[in-house]
Amino acid sequence: MAKIGNWGSGLKFRTSDSRILTFKDMKRKAAVRTAKHNLINGRPRLEFLGADLQTVTFKMELNAMLGVRPKKEEEKLIRRMNSGYVAPLVIGGRKILSRGIITNISSSYNHVMRKGEIFSMEIDVTMTEYQ
Repeated sequence: MAKIGNWGSGLKFRTSDSRILTFKDMKRKAAVRTAKHNLINGRPRLEFLGADLQTVTFKMELNAMLGVRPKKEEEKLIRRMNSGYVAPLVIGGRKILSRGIITNISSSYNHVMRKGEIFSMEIDVTMTEYQ
């Protein structure tokens, strides 16, 4: 089994012969806060206020053929988001966010079976640094 990373105990990215749970299209956003001061008869001045909170977004494919129960995984993530679960986001042994919280989940149901069972879905996850 190859461990790729994790978000505390709430989400474990790993691959094995029987189960694949990974991400794709991960993006990290870091920015600073500034204030613009308008001057009479002059160009505005910019003031540096400090670092802003970092944001990480990624997509996950949840597919029953990959040994994952899509609806169960989605519900687990939504429960963690709604409870305010905070944990480090670690990828490849490196902390991407020292304390991250899920702030947004968007699900796309790709294949729904006859009785409403979800065979595959794609989830967009947004995590924000928690201070």
